[in-house]
Amino acid sequence: MSNLIEILFLNSSDTQGGAARAAYRLFDGLRSQGLSVKMLVREKTSNDSDVISCIDFERKGLLGKLDKFVWRIKNLLQKQKWKKYPNREKVFLNDLNSISLLRAINSIDYDVIHLHFVANRFLDLRELTKLNKPIVLTLHDCWAFTGICHFFYDCKRYEESCGCCPMLHSNNPNDYTHNIWKIKNKVYKQCNMHIVSPSHWLGNCASNSSLLRNVPVSVIPNGIDLQFYRRLPQNEARAKLGLDIKKDYVMFGAVNAISDRNKGFHLLVEALKFLPKQIGKTIEFLVFGATKPAEAFDFGFPIHYMGVINNEETLVQLYNAADVIVVPSMSENLSNTIMESIACGTRVVGFDIGGNADMIVHKQNGYLAKPFDCNDMAIGIDWCLENKDKINFQKASRKMLANFGLEKVTEKYLNIYQKMYNAK
Repeated sequence: MSNLIEILFLNSSDTQGGAARAAYRLFDGLRSQGLSVKMLVREKTSNDSDVISCIDFERKGLLGKLDKFVWRIKNLLQKQKWKKYPNREKVFLNDLNSISLLRAINSIDYDVIHLHFVANRFLDLRELTKLNKPIVLTLHDCWAFTGICHFFYDCKRYEESCGCCPMLHSNNPNDYTHNIWKIKNKVYKQCNMHIVSPSHWLGNCASNSSLLRNVPVSVIPNGIDLQFYRRLPQNEARAKLGLDIKKDYVMFGAVNAISDRNKGFHLLVEALKFLPKQIGKTIEFLVFGATKPAEAFDFGFPIHYMGVINNEETLVQLYNAADVIVVPSMSENLSNTIMESIACGTRVVGFDIGGNADMIVHKQNGYLAKPFDCNDMAIGIDWCLENKDKINFQKASRKMLANFGLEKVTEKYLNIYQKMYNAK
C-alpha cells in the first residue's frame, strides 16, 4: 500500500548544510524502498532528476518582471520592520518573508508533503493553509515553534507567545516576534500536521511550546548509511590523507566551521588552552569546513585546514584518521558530525546540550562536558586520548548504531506517511 503514496520533500537545498544532508539521506532511503518521492528546493547542486528547483516554475516575460518587482517591495517592507531593532543580536533570525511556492507545489503530484528546512526566504508558512494535504514537519532547529529564532538558548518565551524577545533586546510583549508567533499559530491550527524531532531534547521543547503542544510529535533520529560510514584501518586513512601515523589528531569541523558562532569554535580555542602541556606536544589539529583564515590561530601545535569537504568518502577517511572529534556547538539538535564520527569508530567530545546525549555515552564512546565549561571540554579531550585503546567502543555505541540505521529510520517515516494518508 505504501508504494502508492507519493511524497514531496521541501528543503531550501538538496545537499548544502546539515539539514540538507539529513533530508537527502532520508529522501534516498525512501526511494530505495520503492516510494515515489520528489524534492523541491531553491538551491539545486546535485544532478538528481527527482530534485526539482523552484526556479523552473518562475514566470517569464512581463509577469516574471512583475513578480520580481513585488519581491523587491516585500523586501523593502521587511527591512523596515527589522530596522526597529538596531541592537538585535547578530545571530540567525528569520521572519516569514519568502517567495511563493504555490505554483511549483501545485504542479507536482503528491499525497503527503514533508517539510524540512524551509525558513530563510524559501517557504511562506501561510501558503500551507492552501494545500489541503497532510504535512510532516521534521525539525532541524527551533524556528518552527519560535517567533524568529533558530536557536533560543536560555529563552523560554516560546512556551508562551514570544514577545519581549531577548534576541531583539525588546521589552515589548507585542514586538515583531509576537506578531510572527500569531501568524504561525493561526496557520498551524488550520493544518493537518505531524511533527518529527530527530532528538528527544528538541521533541520535548516542541511539545512544551505554545505553537506545537497540541500537534503530534514523534522522535525519529536522522538516518545514516552504516555500510558507508564505517570503521577503516586508521593507518590507511592517514596515509591517503598524507597524515602522520604516529601523531594524535584532534578534529573539529562543520559547515562554516569558524565563521558561525553557534558552532563554538571560540569555545574550542579556549578549551585547547587548558590541555596539559605534555598532550600539546603530541597532538595536531584538523579543521574541515573552513579554509585557513587570514589571521591564523596559534595553539602551540600544528593545525591542518582541510577546507570544505564535498566528497563523503573523504569525510569517512577524515573521521577514521582522527583520534578525537570535538563538537563544541552552543546549541545542537542531532549533530551529523557526532553521528558520523561514532559510526566510523571515533570518540566524540561535546557539551551536554541538545541531542548530544542521544548519541554520546559519557566516558564510553565519548565525553559529555558541562555546558560551555572549556576546562571540562579539555578534560574530555585528554580523557579520550588517554583511553582510546582501553574501552569497548563498539559495545558503547551498539544502541545508537542499531537505532540510527537508515532502513529503520525510513520504516518509521513510512508508518507516519501511511497513517496520515489513510486518515485524510
